[in-house]
Amino acid sequence: MVYEAADKLGNFFSSRRERGIPNLPTLSVTLTNGLIPRDSLDRKMETNLSDEEHLLVRKDDIVYNTMRMWQGASGLADRDGLLSPAYVVLAPKKGIDPLYASYLFKSSRFIYLFWAYSYGLTSDRLRLYFNDFKSIPVNIPPLPEQIKTGNILSTWDKAIEKLEALITTKQKRKKALMQQLLTGKMRFAGFDGTWKETALSHIANVTMGSSPKSVAYNENSVGLPLIQGNADIKNRFSAPRIHTTEITKECKPEDILMSVRAPVGAIAKSIHHACIGRGICSITARNGVDQQFLYHWFLAFEPKWASLSQGSTFESVNSADIKSLAIYMPIEEMEQQKIAAVLSAADNEITTHQTQLAALKQQKTGLMQQLLTGKKRVKVNQVAA
Repeated sequence: MVYEAADKLGNFFSSRRERGIPNLPTLSVTLTNGLIPRDSLDRKMETNLSDEEHLLVRKDDIVYNTMRMWQGASGLADRDGLLSPAYVVLAPKKGIDPLYASYLFKSSRFIYLFWAYSYGLTSDRLRLYFNDFKSIPVNIPPLPEQIKTGNILSTWDKAIEKLEALITTKQKRKKALMQQLLTGKMRFAGFDGTWKETALSHIANVTMGSSPKSVAYNENSVGLPLIQGNADIKNRFSAPRIHTTEITKECKPEDILMSVRAPVGAIAKSIHHACIGRGICSITARNGVDQQFLYHWFLAFEPKWASLSQGSTFESVNSADIKSLAIYMPIEEMEQQKIAAVLSAADNEITTHQTQLAALKQQKTGLMQQLLTGKKRVKVNQVAA
């Protein structure tokens, strides 16, 4: 693919190779969040380099990872900081708006160009050095248009970040509710009956999956959908990829699905009448026990499977492990239903926000495609669209 362009990126950026200054924060480039403080990363990253042996990055510089620029690993600096010498620091020249450029570098066209100008025998060895970066062709609109475009896209990002923060807050609230309601620490008015501890086998039917022979698999919707394991789960609902004409063990809509192989304990809900393979078991409440209450109980218990491994490689659980689970619950089914209704309402609210978030991200992607390719132009001081 060849692009005709009036300029090259080297006309808008120089390579900053300045020594670090003591006591500045150390930063790292990530694929999803751009340039962030290194100490905010989940993984620990130790270095023996002194501050002066790091690279200096200035506010409004753009930094990229030479090995992963073709995947989108770049970020705009919102502060002065220190960087690994393995990074490339781009210092903006006159005529380029750094915010606009940071979005441009995330566009599909430029991700392709970064790949095309990288060198390496295999994808894991591809490198984009500055001498190749500066040769990449580019068409850049006038500076006022760049600034307005960057501000428009930044507004979308702020809306996305606000919604992500809201989802995180509601997830934390739901977790706190689960800890209170599923342990009996918080009771609803009008319910004062006792709670009991009982084995799962006394209140529910557990069906361990059994895999059909592969010759029975088909993609023509013949037979029943096949749920083999966690790969056939999406967003906590069954999402089978194939069908089978050999029916071994079955699950029904509303059954609880639990992964019995790594990741052990992952919980979902069946929306299919399906065949279940050996990576899954289904759980169905008996009379007197609310199915939705049981579902939320298993969601709350989900993280505890790892602790049951006692430090060993925890790859699977068997029928006895599951059926012997001790469940503390209210005897009165109406109280179970009340608890389940509150937790389900919290889930529905979170799901609604997640749907809104996905739509916002999709709309922003479409807007980037329009604005960063020149298909749509913004008006600046009566400049024609």
